[in-house]
Amino acid sequence: MGAKYIIKNATVVSMDSKIGNVSNCDVVVEDGFITAVGPNLNHSDHEVIDGTNAIVSPGFVDTHRHTWQTQIRSITTDFVLSDYLLTLRNIYGSCYTAHDAYLGNYCGALESIDNGITYIVDHSHIMNSPEHSDAAVRGLKDARIRAVFCYCLFPNPAWSGSSMDKAREDTTPDWRVQDARRIRDQHFPSNDVDELVRFGFAPAELETTPFEQVAREIEVGRSLGAAVITGHVAVGKYDVGNTLVRKLGEKGMLGPDLLFSHGATLQDDELAAISKNGIGLSSTPDTELQMAMGHPIAFKAQEHSCIASIGVDICSNSPADMFQQMRLLLQIQRHVDNESKAGPPAKVTRRCAEVLEMATLGGAKAVGLGDIIGSITPGKRADLLITRCDSTRLVPMHDPVGALVLYANGSDIDTVFINGEIVKAKGKLTGVDWPKVREELRASAASIMEKSKAAPTNEVQAAGDAMVNDLATKK
Repeated sequence: MGAKYIIKNATVVSMDSKIGNVSNCDVVVEDGFITAVGPNLNHSDHEVIDGTNAIVSPGFVDTHRHTWQTQIRSITTDFVLSDYLLTLRNIYGSCYTAHDAYLGNYCGALESIDNGITYIVDHSHIMNSPEHSDAAVRGLKDARIRAVFCYCLFPNPAWSGSSMDKAREDTTPDWRVQDARRIRDQHFPSNDVDELVRFGFAPAELETTPFEQVAREIEVGRSLGAAVITGHVAVGKYDVGNTLVRKLGEKGMLGPDLLFSHGATLQDDELAAISKNGIGLSSTPDTELQMAMGHPIAFKAQEHSCIASIGVDICSNSPADMFQQMRLLLQIQRHVDNESKAGPPAKVTRRCAEVLEMATLGGAKAVGLGDIIGSITPGKRADLLITRCDSTRLVPMHDPVGALVLYANGSDIDTVFINGEIVKAKGKLTGVDWPKVREELRASAASIMEKSKAAPTNEVQAAGDAMVNDLATKK
């Protein structure tokens, strides 16, 4: 028998339309599942958690993250996309050892949990060797987060002094396809929805690769039984009219296993096809607005009956903080709506509940887990947050949804459940010696920075320019 808990007298923000938001409400968790929601529930041998002056809500679902970049935190805060492609994709990624990949994913997942993100789509393009692949998977699993590990075929460049095996890259450039199959068989033998971490897939780069290769790579992911196949599409100022989604639709290749990130310049017919095929869209407000990847498409996607969700994207630029992304997405859309009308608005155009749904149930639906997580519904897995309303930001608390979207931050999260297990309690990660881990992480970051100094300037600059040119070339 698994652990049994009852959270008593909380304000429950369920994201379930039949339950709604309920004050003085209890939530029962048994054997990893939510078994009851309501006031004054009976209990027997359950551990009692006092929910007085606290909000219980579903865990956040981050649908687009390059988790390995934890060691590069803050490097890209003043970058545009070309800067990012030059440095992250052509220098730092090539510097990571397998242990660095482990720490990046492990600590990135811990950061997520600490900030209430209980599920991440890890779009992982740090496959420098088979050992890196194993280490990245192990990092997610050791952190006890719910996730899909999307094995990406993108090759980091093998310059002299990097962590890459140049001979392997030169003689067997497609080795990652076979390695992805090994990872699927070795680490994800069942890959069903009951697994905490599942196998997913990511083609090398959708918008810079010839369409025939994109189609082949998507079929590779499907042949491996990937739970999610993800990639970047229609990237704002960098969109040269490839209309990739339209082409995939014409070939009958669209399906609910696909998850597209960004998508600011998707055409109306593409959005209609995305909606028809149950495909998820992930908006990443911080990076999209900073790096000219276009206005976040989330609200437009909703208007086209698409599944809209939110991602953090690169942790070299933004923390694993869904509160930050919700606020930015909401307020920039309110601004655009207000500016589109003559005169002052009579009422607000977008409500806090809309972005909170995108960050929870919308994310769950985008990754095919809408029946498993994303709301506080009896029968779903217990991925839950308890946010204490005791800080200077949250006293008093009148509107729990507004409080979560516009006031709270990770330090207010007292308790995090994933799959019914408490992974954060009393404001601290459980089972983690963070002072020890953070010193390991600092040493790893220092090693990566030192190795990066050996990157050949001219070679790396040429490779970065080539990537930018690829983005600007219609396929």
